[in-house]
Amino acid sequence: MNQTAGVFASFKRMEHDGWQQRAPHYHDRLGKVTGAATGSMLDAIDAKPDMRLLDICCGPGHASAKAAARGLSVVGIDFAPAMVAEAQKLYPTVDFRVGDAEALDFEEGSFDAAICGFGLLHLPEPEQGIAEAFRVLKPGGGYAFTTWCTPDRAKLLGLFLDAVAAHADMTVPLPLAPSFFQFSDATFSIAALERSGFRHTATSEIPLEYEGQSLDDFLDWFEKSTVRMSALYRLQSPEVQRRIRDAIAEGAEPYMAGGYLRIPFSAIMFAARKPG
Repeated sequence: MNQTAGVFASFKRMEHDGWQQRAPHYHDRLGKVTGAATGSMLDAIDAKPDMRLLDICCGPGHASAKAAARGLSVVGIDFAPAMVAEAQKLYPTVDFRVGDAEALDFEEGSFDAAICGFGLLHLPEPEQGIAEAFRVLKPGGGYAFTTWCTPDRAKLLGLFLDAVAAHADMTVPLPLAPSFFQFSDATFSIAALERSGFRHTATSEIPLEYEGQSLDDFLDWFEKSTVRMSALYRLQSPEVQRRIRDAIAEGAEPYMAGGYLRIPFSAIMFAARKPG
């Protein structure tokens, strides 16, 4: 284990355990939001029938299934066995495996393309994850990943973070982790791709949206769809939790209309290609 991996080892354990617990809930919560970004990634890698695709950090397999429906030969990997089990249950004809995005168990040049939907946020060494994607691609292979925009564009995150900034005790014992929004910066992401050997081809914002019926729905969604943010919330005292909930409710009020809470949750996609 290198020095960086050692520093973030407890963060990786937290993420692993968190997604193990959230696997049964992802499908009808966060999956309803993130799934809308899959088509953009598949278009960015110029997905065609019979291409061999690696879906990295596949979660419950929604992107893998959409790629398979386009005729691609897909392997989906995730580090949480419960996520892989959920994916296999939902999509039994697709090949899902437990695997580490930072140490892919495939030979160099094994795939025509690779995608990683919102997975880099959960890796202690995300640039190692990019480098591994580069390694397993054939020359000329396409790669695309998505991440969340900064809170001014991903308003759902902004509501939570504003409430936390105003009320939370930030000295609670959370594992040291990479910056959540580092890949939201286009300059940073493009440089990271190029450091791994990729040639950057495209950047685009994807307008997504959270939809719920109440603040309780929203808080339940956050608890069952996030790991590090919900951990920060759970570590607060009951009084601080109440203040955070009240602040979120106040911030969410302008997004409530017609009995529904609709909050912008934009993502950003980066696409690149391995030189061939």
